[in-house]
Amino acid sequence: MSRSTRRSLAASLTFTALAALGLPAVAAGSAHAASVATWDRVAQCESSGDWSYYRAGWPYYGGLQITRSTWEAFGGTQYAALPHQATKQQQILTAERILAGQGTGAWAAKCNGGLGTDHADPYPAPSVPVSSPGDLFHATRLVDGNWTSFQPLKGVGTAPFFNGSQEAIAATPDGSTQTLATGTDGNLYHTARYANGSWSGWAPLGGYGGAPRFAARAEAIAGMPNGDTQVTAIGADGKIYHNARFVSGSWQGWVPIGDWGADRIAAAGLPDGSLQVLIIGYDGNVYHTTRAVNGTWQGWNAVAGFGADTFQAKDIAFAGMPNGDTQVMATGADGKIYHNARFASGSWQGWNAVAGYGGAAGFQAGSLAITGMSNGDAQMLAVGNDGQVYHNARYSAGTWQGWWNTGFGGRKVSIAGMPDGGAQMVVVRS
Repeated sequence: MSRSTRRSLAASLTFTALAALGLPAVAAGSAHAASVATWDRVAQCESSGDWSYYRAGWPYYGGLQITRSTWEAFGGTQYAALPHQATKQQQILTAERILAGQGTGAWAAKCNGGLGTDHADPYPAPSVPVSSPGDLFHATRLVDGNWTSFQPLKGVGTAPFFNGSQEAIAATPDGSTQTLATGTDGNLYHTARYANGSWSGWAPLGGYGGAPRFAARAEAIAGMPNGDTQVTAIGADGKIYHNARFVSGSWQGWVPIGDWGADRIAAAGLPDGSLQVLIIGYDGNVYHTTRAVNGTWQGWNAVAGFGADTFQAKDIAFAGMPNGDTQVMATGADGKIYHNARFASGSWQGWNAVAGYGGAAGFQAGSLAITGMSNGDAQMLAVGNDGQVYHNARYSAGTWQGWWNTGFGGRKVSIAGMPDGGAQMVVVRS
């Protein structure tokens, strides 16, 4: 209570009881509040702005001249025994509760101007950024099979999140990962996560033919044994382009891969330094090509289907294996997941339906991702029709772990097998 007003016995009993029960007398941001600037004006009037004001025998303390009994009744003793022993912020927070309980009359009329009209929260809680659909999240599957929680990737500059439509991740031999993503502006961005867990931050990729940016409909990235990463992307014109990020951090620049167009693209780096690429063409069929170590391209060839010359697919994922094979995951025209393998000899295993979740005959899915592991296993992610992200593994012996729900909702998934036997993934959240 201030030096000019005596609060009523009823008010004293009410708020003393509240304080005893540990109940707050006022919520921040209520109508009974005032900004720090207004409280500064009150203190200037009451104590000449001396927040540590104390005079022996004087019953009012601190910058706002509050009595001991009022300080105790409104919870001030959680900070200090007497007002002048508390900080300015603690005195104001207690005064907020007094203002709510006793009104502006708790201070001298000449000093309380603005307390009844300000209504600002003097110490609002810092605004917490809220994630939205399309934000990118990262998680790690540790070598022992445990998972870290999904954490958001920071955005460009000081943005708390990176919001995008597509993403791809690849591992390099030094234990880092390279991630590409298409931002909301349609342009392609790159970031690296180093082996110590730190991130380089997002940077836009330069465009083709000197353009400042590269707009991408889809992208794929593959780690190479020499530490480089090779990138394939579908540009805004629907055409297919190739790029490379050298181990030094410099970029090769975009080069068109023929005149073909595509809807989806996937890439896999091989132990011999070659790159294999799969696309889903405008006709819905899956096609394959190889980029030799010397940079020459083989040309596109249709991947055979079930007793047919072609395989129709909606999405596709590709992984290179330590023995030179590649493994393929695709959602067929029926929306179910199928698996295939291209052996190092160039022959194909053929498509087989992948068993579903919880013993179901098939697995209906949207986005797919697959990665090869150093022990010959393959790990994969898929977004089920329920919008949840599921994980599976195909062991080197050809048996399957089975799908399990990660508990995270996603639109698009990517995964990279790490040299230590773990795996990292980036997911566009739903």
